[in-house]
Amino acid sequence: MTKELAPQADSALLAGQEAEHQRRVLSLHARRGQDLYGFALRLGLPDEDAADAVQETMLRLWRELAAARDVHDVDAWAFRTTYHLAVDQHRLRRRVATSLQWLTARPSEHATDPTDSADADALWQAVDGLPERQRAVLYLRYRADLPFDRIGLVLGITSGAARSHATTALATLRRRLEREES
Repeated sequence: MTKELAPQADSALLAGQEAEHQRRVLSLHARRGQDLYGFALRLGLPDEDAADAVQETMLRLWRELAAARDVHDVDAWAFRTTYHLAVDQHRLRRRVATSLQWLTARPSEHATDPTDSADADALWQAVDGLPERQRAVLYLRYRADLPFDRIGLVLGITSGAARSHATTALATLRRRLEREES
């Protein structure tokens, strides 16, 4: 290749890489955007912050790809990033706010499936009362339909720990529901 063609080849290569990055980011958003948004909501972020977390996740994926970092499991990476963004947001608010009252408040409306029933809504509201890690595991398992090994990747724990959190959370929910019925 001559020296005159080298800059054009480099430019074409960069354009091809950018197109691939764009394809991967758009593909992730199309496949998992709503799941990531719902996950952020279940982690206690208000609607606007949940949407911002999803947008920031997509931007960070773009940056990772542009920096030539290999992201093996894009879905797990995206859920983990959203989880960390939500945790960071909570930490920031705790530092700034004098009251922790907002932590127990839920957004007035969650993005729900049209197939959800009132019972399912009540159940997910009960899930909102669980500790953060248990909430995250249940959401990822039953809303995002991730297997426990991927949940472990998302949360930075083992798949066994993810199963344990799910078992504990479900037992807690059963006890609460039994108490409410009696």
